[in-house]
Amino acid sequence: MAEFFLVFVVTFLVVGGVALAMAFGKKPVYQPEIEDLQATLTRLLEGQLTPNEWNFFIDMPIRHNEELDNIRLQCQSINELYALRVRNNQIRFREEGEIKLRFILSKLEQAGSRSF
Repeated sequence: MAEFFLVFVVTFLVVGGVALAMAFGKKPVYQPEIEDLQATLTRLLEGQLTPNEWNFFIDMPIRHNEELDNIRLQCQSINELYALRVRNNQIRFREEGEIKLRFILSKLEQAGSRSF
């Protein structure tokens, strides 16, 4: 009987803890700032960004800031027009696409973001 009571109490605490975490926990929110976009583009142009990170960036809408979402959409169109196949887990672009990405990065730097 003691074992039953112990299992019941432990199960109740675990289920209750999960219920409380779901009821009062925050849902994850994607809200990048200008510095995050600048860091992403810098890492991309330096060959340090993984394809998964790049696809997440260009596919996930930025709902809290329309200007940043417009930059994301520009990057998405550059990706569609100038991207080459991924090689050695690095994202590659034709020269025109890389120039356009560098231009976007320079605009972000001029907008007051810190330089990396």
